[in-house]
Amino acid sequence: MRTLTVIAETGGITRAAKKLNLSQSAVSHKMKRLEQRLGRSLFTRNNGRLVLSVDGEKLLDYARRLTRLHDEACAIFHQSDLAGELRLGITEDVTAPGMAQILSRFATSFPQVALTSRVAHTPELVRWLQSGDIDMALIEVFESEQLASDYALGRQQVVWLLAEDFVIDEEQPIPYVAYHKDCFYKAWAERALAETGRSLRVVYECPSLDGMVNAVRSGLGVGLVNQDAFEQLQARRRGGGRGLRMDRTTLPQTPPIQHVARFSAGLPTRQMDKLLELIMQELGQMT
Repeated sequence: MRTLTVIAETGGITRAAKKLNLSQSAVSHKMKRLEQRLGRSLFTRNNGRLVLSVDGEKLLDYARRLTRLHDEACAIFHQSDLAGELRLGITEDVTAPGMAQILSRFATSFPQVALTSRVAHTPELVRWLQSGDIDMALIEVFESEQLASDYALGRQQVVWLLAEDFVIDEEQPIPYVAYHKDCFYKAWAERALAETGRSLRVVYECPSLDGMVNAVRSGLGVGLVNQDAFEQLQARRRGGGRGLRMDRTTLPQTPPIQHVARFSAGLPTRQMDKLLELIMQELGQMT
């Protein structure tokens, strides 16, 4: 049941296997065994992409309820005396269903910890850490900007995103879709383009990932996006519409980023350690 929910959330068996820390064949075997047990097909192919069948969608609802109930039952018998307050800041790309489940599990497991979460972009979260408005932040930074005290959660890639029929005019500034004026993606893009004798012109600002991707899809300009976050967004998207493509040759090569946990006091507290344990379990990196 949990494997089925992860496939639905990530949009495919390969990404689900990575998240579950299993081989692709093991995940496929689980689903085949489940289909044999039920006597129903849970998946179909749509334009070469694996999607849930009608029966798969029906089972998914039960799977989510079953795994949630299972986790709640386990949490009841593993509660601790941990207490206090934890003010968490997170970026939008980690506010996926997986993070919501982590926060719910933490609140159930440690009911005496007053957990509050705020969503913002990395530069704002860093300012809140420095001012003491939050205790811990889950942010993304370029590897060159990672601090020694940061807790690394995973390495990912940023990619240039364009509408599939968008043509870049070599003689004009690159029309750019930004999250906001302080966006550190934009700051990097300006520096990288300047090194090639080119520049960008911000044509649209939108603080949300969905809004930014929709602006790029409409052909307003190009943008920079976390590849994993974009693929999850695409997996959840239904219907047709203008396609998107990732540019890896025309525009400057993008550097990798690190998702990290950063702490206002430089070191994590016990509450933070417990939350990080749950996050690492979700990422499939716990042994």
